[in-house]
Amino acid sequence: MGRRFLWLTPAVLLLIAATAFLGPYWIDPRKLLEEPGEAFWRYRAPRTGLAAVVGAGLALGGLVFQQLFRNPLATPYTLGIASGASLAAAVGFLLGWRGEWLGIPWLTQLAFVGALAAMALVYGLARMRGSGSIAHLLLAGVCVAYLSSGGLVLVYYIADPTVTTDIIWWLMGTLAIHRPRAVLEVAYVLAPVLLFAIYHHRALDLMTLGDDWAATRGVAVARVTWGSYVLIGLLTAVIVGNCGPIGFVGLMAPHMARALFGARALPLILGSVLLGAAFLAVCDGLARLDTRELPVGVITNILGAVFFLYLLATRESLFAADQR
Repeated sequence: MGRRFLWLTPAVLLLIAATAFLGPYWIDPRKLLEEPGEAFWRYRAPRTGLAAVVGAGLALGGLVFQQLFRNPLATPYTLGIASGASLAAAVGFLLGWRGEWLGIPWLTQLAFVGALAAMALVYGLARMRGSGSIAHLLLAGVCVAYLSSGGLVLVYYIADPTVTTDIIWWLMGTLAIHRPRAVLEVAYVLAPVLLFAIYHHRALDLMTLGDDWAATRGVAVARVTWGSYVLIGLLTAVIVGNCGPIGFVGLMAPHMARALFGARALPLILGSVLLGAAFLAVCDGLARLDTRELPVGVITNILGAVFFLYLLATRESLFAADQR
């Protein structure tokens, strides 16, 4: 297990660094410290860093939710957080709020507020008619996602075609925001979430066997569940607010990590973070190859669909395949 991390970590770092050179035109590495390398340090390097931290965050959220919900198809978007952010951003497009406040675009702030509102609504619904169990949490998330989707369709209906095109472009997911501080915004939230997951790795292992089993082994199930939900919800809100909803990273990276590291939570956490960072960085590099630049969500959706079809074709039971 340790040997795999010894070769995977430098391989991932080298791969991420190499993707920074992908684009519609070549930048000579020998001239990075000269004037021709200015575009590399101003745009390509920060964007590649953003792709890495966003990919790591989505992968970490997907892994933790898959462990908590005992569902190999869970992702950071499962509980309606991305839907709430998307609705709020769409309203911002509709109202024409394109400026900035405190150096942060209004649309990013609206998406973040929308994600937090969705989190609060899911929490309230889950606690309203039960103990706030995982089942109630999932059902509440589905309700909020459908509610937000209905609001998004209403915005489409009201908006003129130009605004609708802008909304659709944002919903595809993009890393072309040209704000170097976005990397730090995501990284600042990712760090405590990663530390929380590592600290509670034993609890995540036990909770895959059932909440009751975990409770008899001393796990504070409610605290781990709600702590994970709040922290991953905040991380997802920051990611979606900056980049839009980028799909399938949180689904694919944990499954790739399981193929390399088995089912134990601690190596899965570290492996998912590394693979998620590399995967999204590569996808973004591929999206930049054309001068028109594809939204990175197009690449991740295509690869994600192929990966999901592969899982269906090679596993007799997808849900049983990830059980211990």
